[in-house]
Amino acid sequence: MLSEYAVDPAAIGADWRTFKDLIDRFGADKGRLISRLPTKWEKKVIQAAKQAGVPDIRVSSIIERLAHSKHKVVDFNRAYDHEADWIGNALREHGTRPFRAIICDAGNAACAEAMEPDDCSDAHPLFRATTSCDVTRTADQIADALHTLTAVSKEIDIVDPYFDLRPAKGNYLATLASLLARLAGAPDQTKAIKIHFRDHDTRPPAEILARDGSAQIKGLLPPGYRIEFYAWSEKLGGEDFHDRYVLTELGGIMIGAGLSADGSAESAAFTLLNFEHAQGLRSRFSDGSTIYSRVGLAVRIRDDGGTELF
Repeated sequence: MLSEYAVDPAAIGADWRTFKDLIDRFGADKGRLISRLPTKWEKKVIQAAKQAGVPDIRVSSIIERLAHSKHKVVDFNRAYDHEADWIGNALREHGTRPFRAIICDAGNAACAEAMEPDDCSDAHPLFRATTSCDVTRTADQIADALHTLTAVSKEIDIVDPYFDLRPAKGNYLATLASLLARLAGAPDQTKAIKIHFRDHDTRPPAEILARDGSAQIKGLLPPGYRIEFYAWSEKLGGEDFHDRYVLTELGGIMIGAGLSADGSAESAAFTLLNFEHAQGLRSRFSDGSTIYSRVGLAVRIRDDGGTELF
């Protein structure tokens, strides 16, 4: 559901209107993310604006907008050779792991997937984005739909009131295993995956979840990862705990029928969430939440299989 775009800092930064129009078309909720190419991409945009003679007041506005767009410019673990120019780096990376498109000025268009800033509209096939779709409820299909958002995020909140590692309660483990297998390919990452579910008197206590969960997840967590389980209850007269989400610091996806891999005959609606909405939902499942109440101890499982109750 999310696509990675290489955006030339010079092409977006040299004109105020181009910058303003283009930066607003990106974000996880739009289905498009800007690749952090190079690492200091924002600095290159500001340099381009100054070199192009953009008025100081507009440069200040660019700086402010970039500061509020950290969730739109994302590290996809791209290599960058500072001895080469930007388009050379983009084309090399595109040849190894293709971008959806390379956005650059007309004079640098050197591949079929290159497009100019003025062409960036929903009418263009390379810029058209899917923000809602049905996903077949197999472990691999669900994991594929979640992979891009979770791969580029450091903090992942999986919210499903019925999430349960016990086989009799749904095939959630298969989905989790498939997603972790995809995430394992990214080097040197530290990631916290927090799973939030609704408390029920039939659920095992935290000590049993830690014991059984550690055995079930053994060997699945990539180095530097940890997974945490939190039980929540509804407040009297408050919000129902029913909806399912995958939420991160970059955005979120609302999931209609849940994350259990119930088979290819069923599907679930996946919908990208507005950034501010996603962050508000995350706050419902954080310390000090006023919407739901945490129940009992949480369980943490580390990549070495060790567990902790907290």
